[in-house]
Parts: sequence; C-alpha cells; structure tokens
Amino acid sequence: MMTSVSRWWYGIAVTTLLGMLLYVFALLFVLMGPNQPAGSDGELLVTVLSLVAAVSIAFALYILTFVYSLSFALDWYYISKAPETEWSPTKWYLTLPLVALGNFIIPVVTTPVITVGGAHYLRKRSQLVGKPKLDI
Repeated sequence: MMTSVSRWWYGIAVTTLLGMLLYVFALLFVLMGPNQPAGSDGELLVTVLSLVAAVSIAFALYILTFVYSLSFALDWYYISKAPETEWSPTKWYLTLPLVALGNFIIPVVTTPVITVGGAHYLRKRSQLVGKPKLDI
C-alpha cells in the first residue's frame, strides 16, 4: 500500500468546497430575488434560507482562509520534495495562498481565487500525483 505524499490537501479541498457552496447559495438567492413583498411563504423561506446559508458559508470561508493558505503551502512543499512523485509544482502556485490572505482585506476579489485556484491545483495534483486516498 502506497503511503500518502501529503494529507494537507484536506484543508484546500474543504475551503474550495465551501467556496463552491457559497456561489451556489448566492446564485440561488439572486435567482429567487429579494422581491417585496414575497410571492408566497415558500418563496420567502427559500430566499431567507439561501441568504443565511450564503452569509454563514462566507463567514466560515473567511475563518478558513488561514487554514487554506497554510495547507496549500505545506502540500506544495511536501509534494515538491517527495521522491516518489514526478511532479514538482512550480513556485507560481504559491501565489494562490498569498492572494488568499487578501481575503481578510477584500473578500469579494479573493474568494474566486481561493475557489478556482484550489480546484485547479487539486485537479492538477490528482492527475500528476494520483488521486488522494480519503482514509484518515
């Protein structure tokens, strides 16, 4: 059984997933539209729940920004130093955790970087290093 090169990808994956969920709930809120007055009780409930979910996930994403940056940097380091992998990620990938730290300043700009950058890195990582095992 092959040992995992790095398990720091968990922090990247969780934060990327939260970023995707944030966009889903925000899109749902925008599609439902904050109509005044609401067409029905069900419409009002879906609108309020999608807004609450988007705000809650945005707050969790804000809190997990440091975890994302640390996980990204450590995963990059361990993969680039692992002798059993042929892929050595470029140093350009390290701009993603640095930009992600801007989430504390301008979350609207950096949330797409966290989401798209994390998804791209994980996809590239799984192609060149192998699919990570989900065991703990």
